[in-house]
Amino acid sequence: MQFEKQIEILAPREKVWKFIWDIDRFIACVPGCKDAKTVEEGKRYSAIMVERVGPFKVEFPTTIEVLERQELTHIKAQATGADNKIGSRMKIDLDVNLTEQGDKTIVNFIAGVDILGKLAALGHGIIKRKADQVLDEFALAVKTTLEGDK
Repeated sequence: MQFEKQIEILAPREKVWKFIWDIDRFIACVPGCKDAKTVEEGKRYSAIMVERVGPFKVEFPTTIEVLERQELTHIKAQATGADNKIGSRMKIDLDVNLTEQGDKTIVNFIAGVDILGKLAALGHGIIKRKADQVLDEFALAVKTTLEGDK
């Protein structure tokens, strides 16, 4: 499944970039994310993703790897995790692009999401709706945090 989200933030690109790398503040905007840790600064992170999807409560211990990084403009990352209790795995390929337009920054997220196992049995529609909801909540949290951060 492919998801795309664009956020327009009334803040300079440098501020948005710095926020993305402030793991504690950034992760606070990700719904269901807890226990985020820096494994290797700028390269590898870990977190636990907890979410209710249909009848399942999933808990994915997740590893996030930064695959590419172009200062102030682009990040390519991959997140992988498995919930052995319900027998499901997930992989998210994420591309983040920042573009400055006057006094605002346009952040474009493209996420390729693969879900395997019991969770996948729920079907594409339920998973897509949940992922859209989480992305919308995340986008609003990032925008609200950065724009309220004068």
